[in-house]
Formats: sequence, structure tokens, C-alpha cells
Amino acid sequence: MGLVIAWKVCEVMSKHILNKKSLLNLKRIQEIQVKRVVAQESQTDRFALYLEIRVDLMLEWDS
Repeated sequence: MGLVIAWKVCEVMSKHILNKKSLLNLKRIQEIQVKRVVAQESQTDRFALYLEIRVDLMLEWDS
């Protein structure tokens, strides 16, 4: 997850530096981008946990 966040922050920074945006706006955009990536990552983790629980229950039911 840390690598994904670092990659997204670098991606946003490079776009805004090339577009000559102010540093204040850049900082705000970075924060929003990181929050979005963390939210996506936690949704993926929850989904994986849900699938893992479902598989465990199915195995118990069959045995």
C-alpha cells in the first residue's frame, strides 16, 4: 500500500509541476489523492476479507 501511495503522490506532483501550479494547491491535491488511494486500498482489503470468510464458511458447511 505504501508503494501505491508514493507512486500516486509522485504522479500528481509531476503533473502539477509541469502545469506550473502553486505549491499550496499542490499540497492540497496530494492530500486528496492520498486519501483516495487509502480509501480504495481499504475497500479492497475489506472485499478480500469478505471473500476469505465466505470460503471458510463454505468449507465448514461441506465437511
